[in-house]
Amino acid sequence: MKRMLWYLALAFVTSAFAQQQPPTNSPPYTTPPTFPEGRPQRQMPPDTKAPPPQELSASEVEQQIQDKLNREPTLANTEIGVKIDAKSVTLTGSVNTENQRDLALRIAQAYAGHRKILDKIKIQRQA
Repeated sequence: MKRMLWYLALAFVTSAFAQQQPPTNSPPYTTPPTFPEGRPQRQMPPDTKAPPPQELSASEVEQQIQDKLNREPTLANTEIGVKIDAKSVTLTGSVNTENQRDLALRIAQAYAGHRKILDKIKIQRQA
């Protein structure tokens, strides 16, 4: 008789837990939309224009490239010079590996803008 009551109690508790609704994950409140549908968006007046991008002078670009080459740890034991005119960036000097040469060219290209890169870097063969 005790076993029968025990099984009935167990069945009752199990069915009670099975019928409970899972808790909802929605918050008790909602956040208002950031841009409500009925509100017109603000626009800049038609006569306002962004200023044109400023182009750096040749000497400023040359200084940026030279500074970056000098600060690059991979190029620490190299001699690379930079000369710039209106249409080109010329890299001169010597490096130990092809990877150092490629890195110097990538650095120059990053700052050169529309200027053409002229590679006059020599790779010294180490014996």
